[in-house]
Amino acid sequence: MYRYTAISLPTAIILKNSNYTVAEATSGYYNKKAFRKGNDFRFNYGKGIIRNAHQDGEFVEGRKYLVVYDSINIRNGFLILDKFDITDSLTKYHIYPDYTIYDVGWSLPHIPFKYDKSDIEYEVRMNLRSE
Repeated sequence: MYRYTAISLPTAIILKNSNYTVAEATSGYYNKKAFRKGNDFRFNYGKGIIRNAHQDGEFVEGRKYLVVYDSINIRNGFLILDKFDITDSLTKYHIYPDYTIYDVGWSLPHIPFKYDKSDIEYEVRMNLRSE
C-alpha cells in the first residue's frame, strides 16, 4: 500500500520551524508542456522519505543540494536551493548517506558547510510564495 502526502508550495510558515537537509536530483531537466518542467528529487525529512519531489531550477542530475523544510509539518512545504550545490562539501566534511539516502538534518546555525548563513536565509526568503 502506498501513502501520499499532499505538500503545499512553501510559504513563510516554514521559517518558524525550518530544518535543512540533503536533496539529490534524480532526473535531468525535463519539460512536459501539459504537465510540468524541472527536475525530480528525493530527500529524507526526519519522518519519512520524499521520493518524487519536483522543482524547477538550475540543477544537475546526481548532484546534491540544500533543502529547507518545515520540521514540524512537511505539508507546509519545502524548498530546494539550486544556488547551494553541496555535493563536494558532503565529501569534504565526511557526511555520507545511510544506504542510498542522507539521514541528516540541521537548523540554520548548525549547517556544517562554509556558506554564509545570511546568504542561505536570504535565498530562502526570496523564493517563498507569499501567503
